Amino acid sequence: MRSRPFITLRLPEVVHPGETLGVELLLESTSETPIDFVRVTLQCTQTLWDPSRGVIAGARDRLRRSEEVAGRGLLAAGVHRYRASFALPRDLPPTHPGAIAELRCGIRARVSIPWWLDAEESREILVRPATTARPRRAPITSASARGRGAFLEVSLPDRAFAPGEVLAGAVAFGGLAGSRPRALDVSLVGVERVQVRGRRPSSELHRLSFFQDLGAVREGREVPFRIAVPIDLAPAWSSADVSLSYALEAVLEHSEGRVVHRVPVIVGPFGQRRRHEGARPRVGADRWRAVWARAGQRAGYTAREEAEGLGLRGVRAGCVVDVAPAEERSGPGLGATVWFGEPWGLGLKVRPRQGGARVGVITGDARFDRRFRAWGREDAQVLAALTPALRAALGAFGEVDVDDARVRAWSALGVSDERVLGGFLEQVEALAQAIADAGAALPPPSAMAAWLPAWRRFAEESGGALQVGSMRLSGTFEGERIELRTRFKGAAPAGTRIALRLEPLVRGGACAPSAALGPIVAAILEQAARLGAVAGNTVVVEPGEIAVRITALLADPAAAREVLRSMLALAREMRGERRGGPYR
Repeated sequence: MRSRPFITLRLPEVVHPGETLGVELLLESTSETPIDFVRVTLQCTQTLWDPSRGVIAGARDRLRRSEEVAGRGLLAAGVHRYRASFALPRDLPPTHPGAIAELRCGIRARVSIPWWLDAEESREILVRPATTARPRRAPITSASARGRGAFLEVSLPDRAFAPGEVLAGAVAFGGLAGSRPRALDVSLVGVERVQVRGRRPSSELHRLSFFQDLGAVREGREVPFRIAVPIDLAPAWSSADVSLSYALEAVLEHSEGRVVHRVPVIVGPFGQRRRHEGARPRVGADRWRAVWARAGQRAGYTAREEAEGLGLRGVRAGCVVDVAPAEERSGPGLGATVWFGEPWGLGLKVRPRQGGARVGVITGDARFDRRFRAWGREDAQVLAALTPALRAALGAFGEVDVDDARVRAWSALGVSDERVLGGFLEQVEALAQAIADAGAALPPPSAMAAWLPAWRRFAEESGGALQVGSMRLSGTFEGERIELRTRFKGAAPAGTRIALRLEPLVRGGACAPSAALGPIVAAILEQAARLGAVAGNTVVVEPGEIAVRITALLADPAAAREVLRSMLALAREMRGERRGGPYR
């Protein structure tokens, strides 16, 4: 009488792609039983789920292979042994019990019995990735987007590690701008992704966390962390439509919001390291200072002391330059102040253009005119000052503020990225050079253009300097410091101020000359009148200087020599010096 045989399957519990899977099949029959065949089948199935509805969205075989170990015949009573083997493809995906996708492999044995119920038995097998060579150790640092608020930095001794090891590193944060840090959560996160009908849904499968309360932790301070990775954690893998990947996720909670930064890492089927940890780069304030020091040294700057040690100072094209982290309306970033070698004296202003603001000077550079509004005492001088090179240099920054003495420039850039900082310093270099070139070619006020050679000649004779934009001359006359400055009414030159610096200072505050000094004052006014005007000329005496204000313009400042000599005589009398002369 026929009977269904008992089936026993013997096979490994874990297999690896690229191996050969051996299967032993034992059939125990209690009577003679006719059979059509005995077949062993290896089947690997992929099932996709619709998480929103909890139903199967699709299923297909990733691998199906069969081997017939016995054909039609009579199965005698007793125990019968059969063997089958299957070569596993090297790209066979591992077993994956995911939330969106399932990949499972199993062995099924079937004994086909004519006119009777078939005998069947099955066993699931675990497919694990084969052990592979570990990539060369590569310590890394990674940071979230900087220049727009709070940011995070992560340091790891390596990007690759194996299940059973310890993931150790450090995190630092910055850019809070007054916001208070509250908590830091560092997690190893495993995510599965599926490609299905043009979509790529994903699901978080694993999360191993390290938590730190940040109540007493300052910006720039390293926060070390350690995460023990379970020995049975599934390594990362990827196929054409399903993958499992890992990332280290750092989350900073602060009083103004939160920052999330993910660093891709590799959880691989590597051999165990003798030591789980290694040297890692520094993050936080120590790294930031080193970044600024290296970038500054390459560009020829020196470090200046700040709260976090982040600041550079140098001289570029005759301009003094300060570079430091800065906070603007748009947020934190990199800022630079470039001080002109000499003030320009144009009444120059360049500001970001805002709605409703008056037009200002039109340069003809559409990109510059859209972004900025420029104005000054005289349009022609402003246009001459804003050279193409200077307009391009200003346009390289996010925001600028320009006057006669300096440019403040700012961009929303990271303060601790060496490449970004180096690029910013190059932009500052171009700005300083453009300022120096523009300053050297500034024209005088239009009404005084013909007199420029005479003013330059007197500046050279007095060993002084001429500020061409405002026709202001400083130098020395008979050993005393002097200044000749053109006065303006609106854009038009309207007079001249001649000043003699008093060294040593005359005691007391601003004063009018005493009656005894009247003849000297009268002589000064007489000499001033000879320069071209009478009404409105005045003499003012203060502790630090004697000044004569005249309503005439000086075509040649050398003509003021006699006024200056009379002013020198007044200064000596006020100091009590007794010298021979027409006034004693």
